[in-house]
Amino acid sequence: MNAKRMSRIGAVALGLCLAATGLAQAHPHVFADSKMEIVGNAEGKLLSVRNIWRFDELFSSSVVVDFDKNGNGKLDPPELEEVGKTVLGSIAEWEFYTFVTIDGKDIKLTPPKQIRGLYDHGQLTLFFEMTPAEPVDLTKKKVTFSVYDESYFVAFDFADENAYQLLDLPKTCHKSFTKPDPDADASEWMNSVSMLKPDQKIPDDGVNFSQLIATRIDVTCAP
Repeated sequence: MNAKRMSRIGAVALGLCLAATGLAQAHPHVFADSKMEIVGNAEGKLLSVRNIWRFDELFSSSVVVDFDKNGNGKLDPPELEEVGKTVLGSIAEWEFYTFVTIDGKDIKLTPPKQIRGLYDHGQLTLFFEMTPAEPVDLTKKKVTFSVYDESYFVAFDFADENAYQLLDLPKTCHKSFTKPDPDADASEWMNSVSMLKPDQKIPDDGVNFSQLIATRIDVTCAP
């Protein structure tokens, strides 16, 4: 399989071929049970963000079809390494779907050096770590962490607040978990759009729907 084909497969498999599928999707096509580890130090500084994504069986099987070079029906370590390299290049343009914000301002994250993979019980799991490109002090202001795909092709599901773990941070740190109701929020968003006149457009600073329904965690270590 040549590099061009592998890159295309990686993009399509992860729902990133936006030119072919359209910028807006009615519903997600890929599902990932997700977890995040928020790593800091004793002073309440953010050191890194670790993502753990376990993909649905249908998507995982499509990855096996594309990357199972030896035809044994699973992904062996060398094949998982190829999957990781392909995904690393494919989702960089979309900020690795990982967003950290303070007062609505995005905090730049350094791209991961590698994406590791695991294949078990018919499902693919991907792991990677990102570090903030600028200092983030969790004792000063509330920091919001979220994972979402702006095209809403990939749905990242965080089951509950335990899907977000605070590691090596002070005991004064606490988290506030928010899991929106997609149906209710979709209805509210559509109602607001329906009120626009025929010659009106959704404002440039209007709500990003995928962001609106994204599960998120707010973390603060203020005394």
